[in-house]
Amino acid sequence: MIDILLSHDTWHLILGGLRTTMIIFLFAAILSVILGIFLSYLKISHKWMWFYKPLSWFVMTIHDVPSVALMMFFYYVIFAGEMNGIIVSIIALGVYTSGTLTKLFTVHILHIDRGQIEAGLSLGLTSRQCYRHIVMPQAAKSMLPIFIGDMKALLRATSYAGYIAQKDLIKAVDAIRVQHYDTFLPLIIVSILYLVLSWLITVLINHLYVKFFKYD
Repeated sequence: MIDILLSHDTWHLILGGLRTTMIIFLFAAILSVILGIFLSYLKISHKWMWFYKPLSWFVMTIHDVPSVALMMFFYYVIFAGEMNGIIVSIIALGVYTSGTLTKLFTVHILHIDRGQIEAGLSLGLTSRQCYRHIVMPQAAKSMLPIFIGDMKALLRATSYAGYIAQKDLIKAVDAIRVQHYDTFLPLIIVSILYLVLSWLITVLINHLYVKFFKYD
């Protein structure tokens, strides 16, 4: 067991897997947020409905498919195994998570009393300022716990990248198991890493909320 901890190959595999996992998570998170904001904006503003309806139907439909199946479909069917697996993972998980975020953003923004926006407009604020200073701080506060949960779910979903030959954290565990004939310790190490990453996600999102949306 000590040999595993002292092995250069062990940490090389784990750090390589951590790098892959973080790249997939960060870019998939960015993609999902951008797409979620875009779709919720179209729905709330009733603009480009001819474009919103088919795109929204596509995003919401694939969200009913397991993320691992979606990832494999994108890789083996749509891209025929010729696209880089990390990029495919980012696209698949980003689109998948955007379905949840679209619902989340739309519901919490529409939940804000319209009278508050009208009051802001009457005080001379522009529509954009009303959303920035009145709507978004309240919506962000109410959706924060759910959003953090969605981001943690996205992190866990990155573990499926191994199904399309990507050396993520879970794939690193499998490689260490084969080399050292030991599953327990590598699983403990990777589990701790996932717990730390989940904690960092919570801290980071809370920090961003305080910086951009919380007003004293």
